[in-house]
Amino acid sequence: MLNKKIVFSGVQPSGNLHIGNYLGAIAQWVEMQAKYNCIFCVVDYHAITIKQDPEVLKKKIIEVAKIYLASGIDPKKSIIFQQSDISAHTELTWILNCVARISDLNRMTQFKEKASINLDSLEAELNAMKNSEWMKSLVKQLSPIIRDRYEKEEDLIRKVYDRCISSIYNELEEYKNNQENVNVGLFDYPVLMAADILLYNTDAVPVGEDQAQHVELCRTLGRRFNSQFGEVFKIPEVVIRKEGARIMGLDDPAKKMSKSAESEYNFIGLTDKPEAAAKKIRKAVTDSGKEIKYDEKTKPAISNLLTIYSLLVGKSVKQLESKYKGKGYGDFKKDLAEMVKKFLTDFQARYKKISDKEVEKILENGAKKVKPIADETLERVKEKIGIN
Repeated sequence: MLNKKIVFSGVQPSGNLHIGNYLGAIAQWVEMQAKYNCIFCVVDYHAITIKQDPEVLKKKIIEVAKIYLASGIDPKKSIIFQQSDISAHTELTWILNCVARISDLNRMTQFKEKASINLDSLEAELNAMKNSEWMKSLVKQLSPIIRDRYEKEEDLIRKVYDRCISSIYNELEEYKNNQENVNVGLFDYPVLMAADILLYNTDAVPVGEDQAQHVELCRTLGRRFNSQFGEVFKIPEVVIRKEGARIMGLDDPAKKMSKSAESEYNFIGLTDKPEAAAKKIRKAVTDSGKEIKYDEKTKPAISNLLTIYSLLVGKSVKQLESKYKGKGYGDFKKDLAEMVKKFLTDFQARYKKISDKEVEKILENGAKKVKPIADETLERVKEKIGIN
């Protein structure tokens, strides 16, 4: 047991945990319990980067822990705890903030998406403006008819220049407006995530595809600290499930299934009523044609449904393609809807058997188990930087 490698991961207690969270992450955790020493956290400090109702948040913390347990996370095999119970998480975050660079965090695509900030087009405009030859080349590409509208080529260049300046100004205004509404926590939470992971001498971090960049930042900060102050942190590896790493929305296969999606038809919540969930499957968008075939480029919607079906029933996509050869989308979605309904019925039966008091005790015991590990790591860090 002691020789097993350590796994750490967690989920925010916000929104509605959905079948994508289960298939892409939690189900993988359940399997890993046999091979690893597992530590699973309810990351409540991460949740408050977006405004939360305090009473709802309290309930969501318990709900997430129940979902862990109902999914098969065994507190006799794994440690389950609440992030805010261990003060070392926030202490180490501050120390790592002094190692992290603004440029590190500016590269985090999730922050840009959540904050609705896109500087890519602005950067392109600014790079273009560095060289007036760019505008001249643009002029040359225009047809003679357009060029003849201007007495001089310089007039056209000036007009292109003015339009570029206008575009840059608009981008900057949008950026400034977005910055007014973004809290520092949303920008900085990848550093908190790094602290979460590094505290426990983690060997592997099972995450969804969208979080892989944050684990890479964790690795960067761990290596940078070790280089500057001496070896303390183990550098973890990221583990991404090949199948189901990114379950897409039922209403739009181009966007990831999201627990905070505006439309209820985007996701299937793990606490949805089974019949309501089945209805969502039956109403899920499909692709042109009728063939039940996995092809992410030409059939993204059916490919996504095939992935969900495959992971739920434990059959390969190829087996499902063969089963539904010659059948239409209607038959396929009807059967998948029933599978989802059965899965949720069984899952929720386990979920409802777990009491709040039982969860509170498990979280309390988990915190007692991880506190010595976290405190020992933090003490070593403080010694290295000269404050202990």
